Amino acid sequence: MSKDGPKDQIRKWVPFGAAVRKHRTDRGLSLPDVGARLGVSGAMVGSIERATRVAKRHHVDKMEALFATEGALLSFWRDTHLEGAIPEQLKSALSLERKATQLREYQSIIFPGVIQTADYARALVKARTPEATEDEVDEIVRARVVRLEALRERGVRMWFLVDEVVLTRQIGSRAVLIAQLAWIDALVKAGTIRFQAIPLDGAPGLCAPYRVVDLGPRRQALYLENAMGGEIVDTEKTVREAFDLFSAMQAEALSTRATLELISQIKERRAA
Repeated sequence: MSKDGPKDQIRKWVPFGAAVRKHRTDRGLSLPDVGARLGVSGAMVGSIERATRVAKRHHVDKMEALFATEGALLSFWRDTHLEGAIPEQLKSALSLERKATQLREYQSIIFPGVIQTADYARALVKARTPEATEDEVDEIVRARVVRLEALRERGVRMWFLVDEVVLTRQIGSRAVLIAQLAWIDALVKAGTIRFQAIPLDGAPGLCAPYRVVDLGPRRQALYLENAMGGEIVDTEKTVREAFDLFSAMQAEALSTRATLELISQIKERRAA
């Protein structure tokens, strides 16, 4: 559970309040104008902007419609609500996700965090932070799994590449792995994600996990993972090299159809 005091709670809502103020002023709206649309007073809108009051979900939904933020403001609100539970190394990745229109991610060891089941994520969190309490584990897991919902709501296109070993590495238990494979199968068939495995006899990325994120017309950023977290890189040359590497790995990977067939075979073997 979050242990933030009142001052910490106010501090963490300051960026969200500033975002609300910017959206309002960019559209030439007064505090009473926005309040009327939300069904509250202008003074309350001012309190949200100053972070002395926290917006309710239904208020944020109305601001989404009023400011036409296409899910970005709601995602920002969700992330701020969960901030006390989000590991520090995840926050920069989340800042990119809030702005993403498309993401491409390569993973060589585990399933990408955004498409992990709750049980798979829980097994990882417990292994990496054995000192965490059950409540703390639950908060971290919840903060991880809700990310996919936010991306889906905004229609973000997602493409994942993993080395084949990811599909067979048992995290937690055999049942956890089987459920994780079934979840990937369902996401692909629903058209939520594109997912390909690089076969063992192919040419793996031979690099640390990373993601290339589209942030709008002609703008991309790169998130590089490392053992202690990660870093954001937005230099054009480096991002382009990462994008080209992703394309090269796609050429080495199994097709989506072949990947689903492989997943089905692995599930059958594990269930036997």
